[in-house]
Amino acid sequence: MSVLIDTSVWVDHFRKRNDGLIYIIEIDLALTHPMVLVELACGTPPAPRRQTLNDIGLLQPIKQVSLGEIMNFIEREKLYGLGCGLVDIALLASTLITSGARLWTLD
Repeated sequence: MSVLIDTSVWVDHFRKRNDGLIYIIEIDLALTHPMVLVELACGTPPAPRRQTLNDIGLLQPIKQVSLGEIMNFIEREKLYGLGCGLVDIALLASTLITSGARLWTLD
């Protein structure tokens, strides 16, 4: 089982070490998504900033869905009006199309 690590988990880890996250990374089960990386880049990841972002970017990528697929997913699953944004739904949809993947979020 692989795990897509949401931005909220990374931010929490940056504030206080998360041994569970470190373990998942060490056994090569951590997945990343470009939207998570960009969200982290908008914030203040630990120094050295570029190295931190580069290291996260080296994790296994999850399969991605297109914007059209996201729109269809929102309508089909009635995900509108729930307070979920584009990144949240994109990560959820990507997790669902990646065999054996789970989403780890604190949201």
